[in-house]
Amino acid sequence: MLKIDHPQIYIYSYQLSRESKTEVKSIWTWANNIWQHFSHEKELIFSPANLGYPLTQAKKFSHSNKIEGSFKFCRLDDDSEGILARIGSPETDENKDIDIAALKDFNVNNLMLADSYEDWLGQTIFITYKLPTYQPRTKKYLRQVADECLKNLFPEASVRPPFYRDSELLGLPIFEYSSLKRQLQVFVYLVDDEIEEKLEQIVQPLFELFYYRHKITTAFLDSRPISDLLKGLRAIIEGIIASLETKIPEFESNNDVASQEKVNKDEYLTSLKRTHKQLLQDSLVYQRGLEFLENSNNTINIHDYNYQEKLAQICDKWQASTEDLTTFKFFIDKNSPYFQRQIQGDLGYFKHGTDLIKIAVDLVAGIVDIEQAEIDRSLERTIQILGTGLGAGGLVVSAVANYVERDIVFRIPQNGDRIHPAVASLLWSLLAVILVSGLVGWINGAWKINLDRWFRRKSEPRRLPDSQSSPVNDMLQEAAEVRSPTEQE
Repeated sequence: MLKIDHPQIYIYSYQLSRESKTEVKSIWTWANNIWQHFSHEKELIFSPANLGYPLTQAKKFSHSNKIEGSFKFCRLDDDSEGILARIGSPETDENKDIDIAALKDFNVNNLMLADSYEDWLGQTIFITYKLPTYQPRTKKYLRQVADECLKNLFPEASVRPPFYRDSELLGLPIFEYSSLKRQLQVFVYLVDDEIEEKLEQIVQPLFELFYYRHKITTAFLDSRPISDLLKGLRAIIEGIIASLETKIPEFESNNDVASQEKVNKDEYLTSLKRTHKQLLQDSLVYQRGLEFLENSNNTINIHDYNYQEKLAQICDKWQASTEDLTTFKFFIDKNSPYFQRQIQGDLGYFKHGTDLIKIAVDLVAGIVDIEQAEIDRSLERTIQILGTGLGAGGLVVSAVANYVERDIVFRIPQNGDRIHPAVASLLWSLLAVILVSGLVGWINGAWKINLDRWFRRKSEPRRLPDSQSSPVNDMLQEAAEVRSPTEQE
């Protein structure tokens, strides 16, 4: 059985601050659960009241001669708050050469792990221990010790983060386990008395360093669902454009007078208007998604700088160079740039989608304008034809009315009877309406008959050319031509 001396577990937990947020299901719930389990002062309840900067004085507890600990609290950036908890073994002789299995008592029912609460930023666990002098200090052996520490501290494999990388800090190996999606990071580090003193020098900078790391990873994780949303919206918009382009030949044939009887113009126009409204709504969602990605990228840039500032502070306190802090520098050299490149790539790709949205909106609006103009013109021609015909009929009636000299008598017609003058004038009027309306309709083309369609089969609808942009531009140009006569009137 592996043995260790005086293990200490430092737990860094962070969340965003919200004025309207209750303390239920927050890091304060998490802190109070640990306190209630280990402390004898059951009535003490932690809350964000009087929270300030920097870390407060430690609030200590003593569970037994095997376990003790403390809590510190801090407000960060005016929009976040964090808690530093410590659970460890007292520096006594009886806590030397203890079995690693004793770490199970430090994390009963996974109290050490905070749930992903609302506004949750993440959690870093920093485990330190010492080794008896008789035990080896090879990297292979220390890796075995680190693995056993995690297995006993987190018996459930589902909550245990996988191994990520190893490095050296102040000349001794340190092992990192990380789960990006769960925003959980664990370090296991062999220390000695000198290193413990150095760690005491950087309590505040290290607390803020982990905070900026979680701000960066949270910004990246929050950007992934937005990226998927934009990808889906772009696919929908591209589908609408493709659908409209394939319907352009059908649209052109529908404007043929001979085929208008087969087309329900009202339903077609209603469908187009519905599509236009949906595109406008999608464009708003799309634009907000782009703004969210830009904000995420800015957040990463800001806290990338803050992270490096804290690294510089640690180097200053330790009188070391940043190259001596590869354990912490690796994140800012590798992970953070990857997050930035990923979001910037998404922005570059999805910003082109705004042009697609504009094309789709203009295309649908153009077709709607053309269809509405055709309906309005058809209505105007019908009114013109009927008005002219009825006017001509009225003139005929007026002309023959003076010749109506006898009253109408309703009786069964006999052989040799002549048409009553009133009936004759009515028939002449109807004939005038028909002839004049037909003449006017023929002149303005409203009733033009395409004789070729009666003697040949219907040809197949024309296919779109290979260039997808040409039909779209033709439709938009036609929409502009339709608008211009109306504006001139």
